[in-house]
Amino acid sequence: MEITVCYFGLLAETVQKEEEILVTHANTLGDLRKELLARYPPLKNSTFVMAQNNEIKSEGEALLQAEVALFPPFSGG
Repeated sequence: MEITVCYFGLLAETVQKEEEILVTHANTLGDLRKELLARYPPLKNSTFVMAQNNEIKSEGEALLQAEVALFPPFSGG
């Protein structure tokens, strides 16, 4: 499957890109997280959430879709 991964904030600095297209065999967001941590070892030191369709998803349950966004921690107001 070909997906677009968007990185925001410090995560974009960590991987040195804001967006990329990946070919993956991942079925869930959790699987994708494992692939990204293997591809970009410095991400192991980062805390982030993953979102699809403008909604933060649970990694174990969410099936992978065509676009995924990674966000660093943030606080609401």
